[in-house]
Amino acid sequence: MHSCINTHSDAELGKSHMKKTLRDLGERKIVDQLIAPRFSYPGQDLIGVGDDCAVIPAPPAGCSLVFTTDPCPTPVVCIVDKPDFYHYGRFTVLINASDLAAMGATPIGLLVSTVMPEDMPTAEYERFLDGLAEASKEWGCPVLGGNIKDGPQFTATGSALGYVDRSTVMLRTGAQPGDRVCVIGDMGLFWSSALLRMNPTAAVVDAHREALDRALYRPVPRLREGIALASTHGATACIDSSDGVIGCLRELAIRNGLDIVVNNASLIPHPAVAAVGDQLGIDYRKLMLSWGDWQLVCTVRPSAMKDTADLMCGLAATFTDIGEIRRGNGGIVYLEDSGQLREITNFASERFSETSFFTHGLHAYVDLLRTEPLTRKP
Repeated sequence: MHSCINTHSDAELGKSHMKKTLRDLGERKIVDQLIAPRFSYPGQDLIGVGDDCAVIPAPPAGCSLVFTTDPCPTPVVCIVDKPDFYHYGRFTVLINASDLAAMGATPIGLLVSTVMPEDMPTAEYERFLDGLAEASKEWGCPVLGGNIKDGPQFTATGSALGYVDRSTVMLRTGAQPGDRVCVIGDMGLFWSSALLRMNPTAAVVDAHREALDRALYRPVPRLREGIALASTHGATACIDSSDGVIGCLRELAIRNGLDIVVNNASLIPHPAVAAVGDQLGIDYRKLMLSWGDWQLVCTVRPSAMKDTADLMCGLAATFTDIGEIRRGNGGIVYLEDSGQLREITNFASERFSETSFFTHGLHAYVDLLRTEPLTRKP
């Protein structure tokens, strides 16, 4: 398997910087030579890198500010493929911009705090900055400042700021019985791609390679879709699926005190997802409900479904109606198949659990996908 991102060899990077480390540069040169040139916005009404605080214009009338903060975990692509700090840069923007998308917010900017070992090669830190700069430009979320410091290991934490019309802001609460439950974005491609790289004997047809590579190497926050969804006034609740589709469904059910029923017939897999699941003996529905694909999961009033679907089609976004909100036990997510209801197993990425990727690594979660049944008997 090849990486479609890392186009610079270690030899080229090392030669171009004469194997310099961050200690060789020092704090002032790191800021002046590496950071400031990448994050300067002349002609815009922004004051960013170089001052004690970022200065931004007030939001438009009738809008509220929204804030979020998230540390960047080790990108899975750096575990299943060659490590590249470029991915840390992109993911630092991604994980924060995705939270803005779930609220229907427009990005204003991002603050980034990094800790780096003093012997970190300058070339590696520049790869991080390159990914950060590319993603911030691509998604309209300029890096306005932050902090750097030396420490025992590399970490990056982002804090994003955006604005949203107070009349359209989407929350996790607000769902009503009868609302449709929908997913914006493809399901299952991320884990299909990751599992292919963890199992070299598995394969898919070349026609699906681009979609699989994109899901693993270049995931995107659904900012356009979130802003458009909010504008319809048809969404009653929304959440981003950083922890997985099933995690979103459980959260929406619990927060709204209602049940969610997923229609089994609606879980139609991408051909690559079906192929990987078949080869590795993993139910493709588990891959579709797991984390990594960065969708938006929302509830939509039935009367707004056609307009919402048409809007997403116009944005070339996959829009899938997977079920409905129902009264019931309050907080349970069921799979309905042939008239029977069974609770769906929790395949979410949960912190402080036995399968937490952050503490127990990737294989603990893969074992969960392989061994746990899709549903539990009543």
